[in-house]
Amino acid sequence: MNEKYKVLNIEPSDIAKYYVYRASVDGDLITPLKMQKLVYFAYGAHLARKKEKLFKESIEAWPNGPVVPTLYRDLKKYGSSPIDSDFARGASEQELLENFSNGVRETLDLVYENYITKSAFELVSLTHQQKAWSEARKGLKATDKSNKPLNDSLIMQDFQAGHG
Repeated sequence: MNEKYKVLNIEPSDIAKYYVYRASVDGDLITPLKMQKLVYFAYGAHLARKKEKLFKESIEAWPNGPVVPTLYRDLKKYGSSPIDSDFARGASEQELLENFSNGVRETLDLVYENYITKSAFELVSLTHQQKAWSEARKGLKATDKSNKPLNDSLIMQDFQAGHG
């Protein structure tokens, strides 16, 4: 059962834009698959740390791990190529940071620093070990499409237990 958590109403794409900025400064590249996992880890980490949802949208249990559908649509044009800095155009880093409280920025930075060096497939593997994703995928074959949402209480448990 999904408990009620405070929802911050941050746009998933704003989190992604912040990560694109950070990566461009650091000389790193982020593919859409990797970005989905980074945004999911930010969501889960913040839920575990502050009992707050970064955004209202459900995270779905797709074959390659958790996916935020609106972010998928925003990033689809990149395919498996790295997201270029044009994605973040129109929003300065300062403007994005103004959307994030100190607690949110702390979570985003923590997730970035812990996971940016991992490959997209390492991150997929981590999500496949989590109860929230595996419960939502129960009864499905590995490649079956699904838009079943992950349970926030299970996401929080996974991250509190250090599985993400």
